[in-house]
Amino acid sequence: MPPKPPRPDLTKLSDADKDWLIDALFARLDAVEAKLGMNSENSSMPPSSDGLAKKPKKTSSLRGKSDKKVGGQPGHKGNTLKRVAEPSGTVDHPLPGHCSRCHSALPLESAQVLEWRQVFDLPATDVEVVEHRTYTVACACGQRHDSVFPAEVSETVQYGPRVRALGVHLTQGQMLPYA
Repeated sequence: MPPKPPRPDLTKLSDADKDWLIDALFARLDAVEAKLGMNSENSSMPPSSDGLAKKPKKTSSLRGKSDKKVGGQPGHKGNTLKRVAEPSGTVDHPLPGHCSRCHSALPLESAQVLEWRQVFDLPATDVEVVEHRTYTVACACGQRHDSVFPAEVSETVQYGPRVRALGVHLTQGQMLPYA
């Protein structure tokens, strides 16, 4: 930007000098406006030079506002995994052999299924559904003993680690949309 010239006495200037002065002032104005319009997106300046000025808002969704709340609406029937009648296999989680209170042998032959959970997972070639079962038995002294599920079997019906890994691969690695 050229240095600022001293202010001339406009009454003594000719029309040609006034035209030249107006042109010079417009040139300076253009230079200042161009400098003000620069930021890190349209020049080689770093983003830190933008200061605290708010960036222009990016285009948001074209979907209009709705009077409904976010999420599932009342009366909407949700979808979830359902148990299958014939699982591909079962995993029995054993009971302890002895009572934790009186240390006598437990009557394991009279144990009953306490609860069962199913895990849907992908084997090498086919969907495999493994049913996990826990058992309960009562000792002769009255102490009840229950077997426990492993930590990774936390829901009544759930996907296994291979199904979840495939989902991550397809959405993050292959960029497939969730829909």
